[in-house]
Amino acid sequence: MPDDVSQPNDGVPQLDDRVSLPSDRVQLRSALMTLIGPVVEDHGAELVDVELRGSSNNQTVRILVHREPGVMLHDCEGISREVADLLDIDDPIPGRYRLEVTSPGLDRPLTTDRDLARASSRRLKVALSSGGTWFGRLSGWDVENITLETDTGTEVIPRDEIAKATVEVEL
Repeated sequence: MPDDVSQPNDGVPQLDDRVSLPSDRVQLRSALMTLIGPVVEDHGAELVDVELRGSSNNQTVRILVHREPGVMLHDCEGISREVADLLDIDDPIPGRYRLEVTSPGLDRPLTTDRDLARASSRRLKVALSSGGTWFGRLSGWDVENITLETDTGTEVIPRDEIAKATVEVEL
């Protein structure tokens, strides 16, 4: 591949920005998040996560994106085309891979502050490591706790005691 592949700096990482190819999944995921993030943002969406599944020579690369009021098919198509072109040029993934672009879905566990921000004021199901379960509307969170408004009052739940928190579907 010629050295002049880089275009003028438009905010998207270029071939020359790469130091070395990542050798494990954690490094590869991090590199892909950095590489793909600006493309997703250019489409008015937020990069939620990059999941890598399958064997190293036949992986599925799943890009999870969020957009208000929701992710539409044409959003996924546009992001997929542009990311595919970028990955063809930069080639950070060893072997064959299948690219998927999708929304996180309601059943995705809430793990980060960004996840909680998207779920603000939504009804959650919070399963605790101890086996208990809370249902309530997310009214706040910080580094240590989340706060739910339940039918019986306000509950402050330590984040390190949460096994899984998900958004409940409301009809």
